[in-house]
Amino acid sequence: MWLLVALLWAEVSGEELLDRIVAVVDREIILLSEVKQRARLELFQKGRYAVDDSTLRALEERILDDMIADRIILVKAQNDSTLEVTPQEVDRALDEQLSRIRREAGSQQAYEQLLRKEGLTEKDLRKRFRKEVRDYLLKQKFMAKLAMKIRVSDDEVRKFYRAYRDSFPVLPERADIAYIMIKPKVGEWKLNQVRGEAVRLLRQVRNGANFAALAEAYSEDPGSRRRGGDLGYLERGSTKWPKFERVAFSLEPGKADTVRTPLGYHVILVEDRKKDRVHVRHILLGLSPSSEDTARALALLDSLRERALSGEDFEELVERYSEDPAGRRSGWRPVGQLPKVITDAISVLKPGQISRPFKGLAGCYLVKLYDRRPGGIPDLERDWDIIKEWAFERKLQREFEDLISEEKKKLYVEVRWAPLR
Repeated sequence: MWLLVALLWAEVSGEELLDRIVAVVDREIILLSEVKQRARLELFQKGRYAVDDSTLRALEERILDDMIADRIILVKAQNDSTLEVTPQEVDRALDEQLSRIRREAGSQQAYEQLLRKEGLTEKDLRKRFRKEVRDYLLKQKFMAKLAMKIRVSDDEVRKFYRAYRDSFPVLPERADIAYIMIKPKVGEWKLNQVRGEAVRLLRQVRNGANFAALAEAYSEDPGSRRRGGDLGYLERGSTKWPKFERVAFSLEPGKADTVRTPLGYHVILVEDRKKDRVHVRHILLGLSPSSEDTARALALLDSLRERALSGEDFEELVERYSEDPAGRRSGWRPVGQLPKVITDAISVLKPGQISRPFKGLAGCYLVKLYDRRPGGIPDLERDWDIIKEWAFERKLQREFEDLISEEKKKLYVEVRWAPLR
């Protein structure tokens, strides 16, 4: 989330600040700009673009307190020799955040425009946020270690329920489910047909045909087709398809080739190369499953259903066959947050039953309903697991607050608080 917030903030804030240190925690500092930016961003996210001075001051003061607590946790985590964050963990976290920014931007081109606006490349972005990401992961590990020490007894759960039941939120309808999702696989005949079309287009490109015109006529990528297949400049790791990148980075400017990805067959043309970036155009020929391909997927699911009804563990079948990790059994899920194809399927099932195979937008499904709970005011016996989780979270929060209070007495904490406006 931190990278996305930083880039979004750069778009909504044009304010220049005369920066200074407003707090010091051990060797960690907190800057005026950090407090200001976090406060304005919080208001922006809530749709509050103008507030009075007293409200803004109270918000900034609360944010400064939160940031001091955050720095204290960081110092504690840095001093804990049992905690380690590897470079590989940092790389994975950066990859996830950059993918999220790309999705939020809407397209590769919009993502690149966002970076250019800030005068950055993706390599710059990774370098700039590497320490922040490492610190974030280190704090996460510290908090996980703290949480592992917390135990909530049954008596504590009952006391928590009696003390706070009048303030509990109304629970939505929930379901305990697992499902197998299988994407129909394109048959060999279709693969050969599309591969042949890609080779035909590649031959035309190599014989001098206008690539942009071919892309506009044949490409099935709506985002780039209108631009003659132009994807802009790509960096290594900037797409979901390593094979696509390997081919693109292996080509010299003016050269073209084909490659297959999960999207289909691509005809790739490299127009330019700048250090670690290549300017790419492509023509996408999609691999859409036929009705026969879908029928094969449904038949496989039907056989898995028979195996489950004969006694095989459904969760093991999910692990072995499902192509969607979200299909694993993961406790109570709000029914309103499930895909419509899933809610429609479980609406006619009784606990313990397995649906018939059915087709959805992402693939073909087989769903098992383990149990269902109605929405409403939490009941101690029926919703024990949820109430226990709430009691745990409250106890963890108190432990956290006590820790911060104690560490403020031990660590060097200086608040250079003056009007922040």
